[in-house]
Amino acid sequence: MTWRSWVVPTGVSEWAALRSKDLSQFDDSGGSWAAAQAQSFGYDANEILIKVQASTKAVLRGDAAFERDGVAFASSEYRWPVLAGLLEVAARESELKVLDFGGSLGSLYWQHQKFFAGLNVSWGVVEQPEFVTAGNKLNQNFIGFFPSVTDYLKLETPNVVILSSVLQYLPNPEQILHELLSTPANTVILDRTPMSVTVSNIPCLQVVPQHIYAGSYPAWVFSKDWLQTQLAGWEILAEFDGIEPEGRTKRGIHFAWDGLIARRKNNG
Repeated sequence: MTWRSWVVPTGVSEWAALRSKDLSQFDDSGGSWAAAQAQSFGYDANEILIKVQASTKAVLRGDAAFERDGVAFASSEYRWPVLAGLLEVAARESELKVLDFGGSLGSLYWQHQKFFAGLNVSWGVVEQPEFVTAGNKLNQNFIGFFPSVTDYLKLETPNVVILSSVLQYLPNPEQILHELLSTPANTVILDRTPMSVTVSNIPCLQVVPQHIYAGSYPAWVFSKDWLQTQLAGWEILAEFDGIEPEGRTKRGIHFAWDGLIARRKNNG
């Protein structure tokens, strides 16, 4: 399974209309990640990659403003909190060296690239092998693609890590987060991540409505307490809302798709 979340068909123009209460259902009745994985169905990673490729090519041709989750958008729409975090790093460190974990084919870069003019920017996407292959074939001069954090670190030294709508789809989020927090980057930006006030993480089966994409797959709703524990030694500079609506799991646990910017405390 790719690290990306579900993808709606390319060409859908009114993304806001899809941000409804039934966008996705989170079934937490299984009780474990393994149970959710066993119940998942209908996921076609190749179909998703094809949609993302088509939308990214539209952006590169100038036929679309940006791509997100396989959808090509005709007009610009920015993630202002994420952009603010990136520009703060660039201003403070005189360069922007991004490790974009699960960054698809460079979606966030192209969404915000007009704000990077005049900056010293390098952008590395760590993704599934098929996305790495597809990204390299697109010949995007400003973006490198890597199959692992280790491979990225052999060539680059990041000063900021981004995880946008990805951490919740990993079977081992604690391990991956520890690996990313152990890189030289002194800033971490987390976006579009389901969080709750529960004391522990909740494994769920995320079920996508038929009119969007026929499929389901495992996903976590994270405990904010757990996340705070992972970020021990980091100062949370900002917290902000995601673009998805707040939701409830099948058992009635409330969660919100939140984001945050954190900086390593020993870095002035």
